[in-house]
Parts: sequence; C-alpha cells; structure tokens
Amino acid sequence: MWYSGHYVSGRMAPCTGEGCELCSEGVGGQVRYVFACAEVSTKRAGLLEVGRANGQLIRSWIARRGEFKGMVLELAKHSHSRSSRTEVVYIDEVLPPWYLALEVPNVKRALLMTWKKAGYKLPKGMAE
Repeated sequence: MWYSGHYVSGRMAPCTGEGCELCSEGVGGQVRYVFACAEVSTKRAGLLEVGRANGQLIRSWIARRGEFKGMVLELAKHSHSRSSRTEVVYIDEVLPPWYLALEVPNVKRALLMTWKKAGYKLPKGMAE
C-alpha cells in the first residue's frame, strides 16, 4: 500500500488531499510505501515503511516475482541517524518454516490506528 504524507515533528502525517492544511502551510509532501513483513531476528510480523525510491524498487521485484509473500529483503542503514538512507537488497532464498505460521498484519488498519492515535485528520476515502 502507498500513501502521500508530510514529515511533521519527527513522523509522517497523511496528506488529506484537497484542502490539506499541511499542503497549504507549504510542508513538502512525500510518497510512502508500507508493506506487511516479518523480521527474522525477532520472528515477529510488523510493517515496513519506505520512501518512494525503495518502494518502487520493491514493487519492481514483486512484479518480476509475481507476489510479495515469501520475498526475502535485507535492509541496511548507512549510519545510526534516523534520517540515514536505507538500502534494500533482494535475496533469493527459501524462507524458514516459522514464517508461514505468522499472522499477516492489516496495513491499512495499522496506518489508520497510528494516525488516529497521533490526532491526524484521515485522508479522504481512508475511513475504517
């Protein structure tokens, strides 16, 4: 899933579309891609949110492979800074058996809950 948002106070706020207060204040917009995934070291399901370039790269791998489920990616930050660039690498390997038993998070629901908790207005057409 992808959405348009604005980086405000250290986190992404959704763009509400026409009449967006953040757009009118001149806060720059970004496209963000969000994927349900599993983290190998903790063996837990969660969400991966990346910027436009990495999101499009992952989508191109999905298009070639046919599906996202079962894809193995390695993520690396270039420094300890939160704003450091993230590099994503596709690894062609078979998943361990524990992966198939994980419950897949609902990406849309998780985003909506996060935005509501932060007090953001929801984008048009994104109600639960």
